[in-house]
Amino acid sequence: MIFKTVAIIASDKPHAGDEVSVLGTALQSQALDVRYYRDTDALNGLAAEDEPAVVILMPSLGKPAMVGKAVRAAWSQCELIFARAPDEQMDAFRKTLGLAPMLGAHWSIAELQPDTLAIQAAQAASRARRRIKLRTTLDQANASLSATRTVDDHEYRRLRTADYYLANFINAAQEAIIGVDARLDVLYWSAGAEELLGLSARETVGRTLRALPFWAPMLDKLVEKVAAGQRMHVVEHRCTLRDVDVVLEVMLSAVRDESGALIGISVTLRDVSALVAERLAHEEFGRAIRQERQHLQQLFEQAPGFVVVTQGPQHLVELANRAFYQLVGHRNIIGKPASEAFPRLKDQALLEWLDRVYSTKRPHTGRSMAVYVQRAPDTPAETRYVDFVFQPVIAENGLVSGIFFQGHDVTAQKLAQEELQRSRENLQMLVEERTRELERSQMALHQSQKLEAIGKLTGGVAHDFNNVLQIIEGNLELLRPVVGHSPGGVAKLDAAVAAVGRGAKLSSQLLAFARRQPLKPVPTNLSRLLRGMDDLLRRALGEGVQIETVIAGGLWTTMVDPNQLENVIINLAINARDAMQGNGKLTLELSNAMLDDHYAQSQADVLPGQYVMLAVSDTGSGMPPDVIEHAFEPFFTTKPEGQGTGLGLSMAYGFAKQSSGHIRIYSEMGSGTTIKLYLPRTHEVEIASPAVVSGTVIGGDETILVVEDDLAVQATVIDLLGGLGYKVLRANDAQSALSILQSGLHIDLLFTDVVMPGPMRSPDLARQAKQLLPDIAVLFTSGYTQNAIVHGGRLDPGVELLSKPYRLHDLARKIRQLLASHKPVTLAKSTAASAPIEKAVSTQQVLILEDQADLLFMACEMVEMLGYTAKGCGTAEEALEVLGRLRFDILLTDVNLPGMSGIDLAHEAARQQPELRIIFMSGEGAISASVKSTSLPKPFNVQQLKEALESS
Repeated sequence: MIFKTVAIIASDKPHAGDEVSVLGTALQSQALDVRYYRDTDALNGLAAEDEPAVVILMPSLGKPAMVGKAVRAAWSQCELIFARAPDEQMDAFRKTLGLAPMLGAHWSIAELQPDTLAIQAAQAASRARRRIKLRTTLDQANASLSATRTVDDHEYRRLRTADYYLANFINAAQEAIIGVDARLDVLYWSAGAEELLGLSARETVGRTLRALPFWAPMLDKLVEKVAAGQRMHVVEHRCTLRDVDVVLEVMLSAVRDESGALIGISVTLRDVSALVAERLAHEEFGRAIRQERQHLQQLFEQAPGFVVVTQGPQHLVELANRAFYQLVGHRNIIGKPASEAFPRLKDQALLEWLDRVYSTKRPHTGRSMAVYVQRAPDTPAETRYVDFVFQPVIAENGLVSGIFFQGHDVTAQKLAQEELQRSRENLQMLVEERTRELERSQMALHQSQKLEAIGKLTGGVAHDFNNVLQIIEGNLELLRPVVGHSPGGVAKLDAAVAAVGRGAKLSSQLLAFARRQPLKPVPTNLSRLLRGMDDLLRRALGEGVQIETVIAGGLWTTMVDPNQLENVIINLAINARDAMQGNGKLTLELSNAMLDDHYAQSQADVLPGQYVMLAVSDTGSGMPPDVIEHAFEPFFTTKPEGQGTGLGLSMAYGFAKQSSGHIRIYSEMGSGTTIKLYLPRTHEVEIASPAVVSGTVIGGDETILVVEDDLAVQATVIDLLGGLGYKVLRANDAQSALSILQSGLHIDLLFTDVVMPGPMRSPDLARQAKQLLPDIAVLFTSGYTQNAIVHGGRLDPGVELLSKPYRLHDLARKIRQLLASHKPVTLAKSTAASAPIEKAVSTQQVLILEDQADLLFMACEMVEMLGYTAKGCGTAEEALEVLGRLRFDILLTDVNLPGMSGIDLAHEAARQQPELRIIFMSGEGAISASVKSTSLPKPFNVQQLKEALESS
């Protein structure tokens, strides 16, 4: 071995200035001699006498593990160093190596930093020199032992053989190592062998190797090969160790004395079960990739339009599909320049267009272009008309690698257009009349769709609107004793009661809906935004939905409001989850897109140009054409009543239009749905989003009034605030909220939406709340504004706004900030709505069941005002538990409840207490049930409640 020599193995010879020559210079600075080899030299065989001290395998090698094995087979004593590129991670590099070969203990992985690597190589050379010196010392000791031996020949040979094994094991791999003599009797048993096989040296030394649990007859054949002269043999062997099926990598190497005679065999074992499983998984993945490529090739061939891909500035044809051959004739065009393969143009501008696209990176489109094709030799050229686009193919480094040529043969359409043009003069009047009829039909259809969407909204609003009116009615009745001494107060109270009556009639009418949101567009890289939403999407969609993100290289920057875009993505993802019923695959795709003039003319409010496309695809049930036609309308939904607002897609549509973008739906029944959002490209530099402030979510025990007309949002907010420990009251509009504020209840914070239905605006509600409770804190929330609290893009002075969508942390932090800056309200807090009310005025016991806490509280007070004893429950299950302990005369229950319904509860209550009188409270009119009962329609006043209790 040459101790000052380092061999560098690369895929090519060194050139001035490349990484191989730079490393060689650094090695020479460490007083090392450098030799250069190519990978083919190592694979074809290396001379044993040329063995260096260190071998460095460069990152350019295609199969470094294979080259390392070849080097180790020729040079057994040198130290191997696998150099990895600085930008390559260690885990990725180890995966590149695959199953690490049995290379002994003297190999390592180092980063390709020339100066540092040169120092490491010098140290490795010193280690190699020490190993050889130790080996020489052992050989000399063996020679001395042979000269002075006093034991018999057989014992001496056994001891000498053991010494040779000791020298061999010092330089062998530190795995499970077993040394056997020529008869395969165990001489040495390493700690690794004891750990792997579960047998100690005392149990194995002296036994034949064939009696060990891993041995198999096929290994005897390998022993014969090694004994016959093969230096080393490695094989993967499946066996069972301690009742577990494993895969062992078995390396057999011959151990010979000075004369070359075989004195034994070194057996090295390594458990590679996990690595073999990983390799099989990689092979299976490779088969899947090949199948996918074959499928893509089939799609490419079967595309209805012609597709051609050229390579390089010479525009050499790289790919062409079947439709292109049908256009130009079946002849060999692969590898030929576009001037020979493409159809001829009348003005010969083809090459000029291709060169311009290649140099400017801007696509070029053509419509109804006349081309001349000669499908077969010796046949006249024929004229065809094509629509096409030349799209540059951008590589990851930002350079153009070729041109994508795609288009359609529109000869038939062109001829039809010419025919239509010739007859246009005679049909002009008929066309104009037909156009007017079509406009009238479209207006009628638009009105019909509008009425349909509004009709769907009405059914969802009626029941909850009656509950809101019930809250107002109850508060007014409770206020009557307070203001009874004031004639003016009674008059105002009567006017308010009359207004509630009129409000009940308004439940059959619709509230106007208009939405405008103040966007804050900034130059944004959507790939970074989408990756940042990964955890949020996975939490929102659940474990049953598999999420795949596909991001094209060279993605453009777009001008968009990132916060609002995140809201749109969440809405689209949740819609997809619901369409897949919580199980399926959601694909989020980002790519650059070009909307040409032809497409822009076919769509309303779309400008041709460059866009960034976001596609959200699901594997759900899909949409029929009639649903797609209405999908973007507000409040249109195919979900069961109460499970969807129908606003998700309409918000996405409005966002796209406000962002000067475009949105389309592609769907087929049984094949899923894809929604494509196109956002305009910007050449401005990306502005990074500010870091999200993190911290502990802190709640409290204060009372918060939530005013929200969107019941789904209202329920979510109540759950969030309840989870933070707050006591929550709720109202569906500003007028209801004002009634609650006027009731004298202790309220620390008013949390209200900006845009609310009804005559009272949210800012007016906030002002009156401040007059009633000077210390109350007010927090607005909105996903859009109508300049109610925002003017000129800025909040009005003194206004606190939490924009939708907001996270739990943002909500908790904002509420704590506002409550900390306000003094506590001095009014006493009200009794919990669900607490029992003790009033021994009458023996009539009334059990009241209502899931809305504020409504339950007022119902209990109204019943006790009438002289009854009331007990309130929020769920049917709670009421059943109370009925099992106490006797009641009257059950006053709502119909629509979470969990068990009020009707089911009434049946069970009548079974437990047959004398119980049952009254149903409902905004849906008289309730039909098999048990004896009466109905009390919502909203009701004290007099109506009294009549119901007395007549039941």
